[in-house]
Amino acid sequence: MRSRPWRLVVAGAALAALTVACGEVNDERNASSQPQGASLRVTIGTQEFPEARVLGELWRQALAVNGYTVDLRKGVGPAEDLDQALKDGDVDGYVAYTGTVLSIVAGEEVSGLDPDQTYDRAQEFYAGQDMVMSGMTPFQNKDAIATTTAFAEENGLATIADLAPLEEVVLGARPEFEDLELGLAGLQEVYGLDNVTFSPVELGEQYAALDRGEADAVDAFTTDPQLGSGDYALLEDPELLFGSQNVAMVVSRDKLDSIDADAFMGVVDAVNAELTEDAMVQMNAEVTGGRTDEVVAREFLRGAGLDEPLRGES
Repeated sequence: MRSRPWRLVVAGAALAALTVACGEVNDERNASSQPQGASLRVTIGTQEFPEARVLGELWRQALAVNGYTVDLRKGVGPAEDLDQALKDGDVDGYVAYTGTVLSIVAGEEVSGLDPDQTYDRAQEFYAGQDMVMSGMTPFQNKDAIATTTAFAEENGLATIADLAPLEEVVLGARPEFEDLELGLAGLQEVYGLDNVTFSPVELGEQYAALDRGEADAVDAFTTDPQLGSGDYALLEDPELLFGSQNVAMVVSRDKLDSIDADAFMGVVDAVNAELTEDAMVQMNAEVTGGRTDEVVAREFLRGAGLDEPLRGES
């Protein structure tokens, strides 16, 4: 999946006051690479789950070696809380999932939209709020249907539609999934899965339910750390029932105008371009396995060559 170059979409500019963050804060600075004449303190917020925290750390550390001081506020809340914090000036930017921006924040439909369409609509929404979106990541983290690899191979499963001919499918998912349009109700309508028996499973217990044989398929997320084991298979969603969920940074236009926009977004986009699904599955596995966000992010950036200041284009 290609990562789109960022672009400013709202006319006008104003210098923003420096934002002083409260909450969990991490600071680094490399003054030798500081862009000239810029106010370089930025506050970034994240949701409270491992992947979002790692993403915040990746941006923080990469920006730090390029001369920015980043106050990283981890666990601000869900998307609607982060959006409000951005509008209130409590944060200057946040970790945004494009489909969530479109569905939860903007209140628009996401089913059937591919990554580019979702990104464009989310970007258009935030343009009207004097906000700017970075380029999006190659990876997505969205709902998906997973089975064991053995079950998929035994039944010739590649897509969600391949479940329809089976005599019965026990689907394990969080209880509310049963009635959601982006859940069982949608699966039945879009893929004709009238052969499904629903089995409520607490979030986080889906893979255990597969292992115990209590479910044939489960609702999963595409960057779940368990997927790195090779024991589970994700079924393709060709109708895009679950929409698209790439990641981008949303930044206040006022703040961006005050911190050397080209340099700042260049760093963010350089990080985003490296974030494949396999990379995120691996980092999520490391964090849930007990390693810290900071260490996992640092090692990834080192391996990607992003632990040093970016060189300007000649």
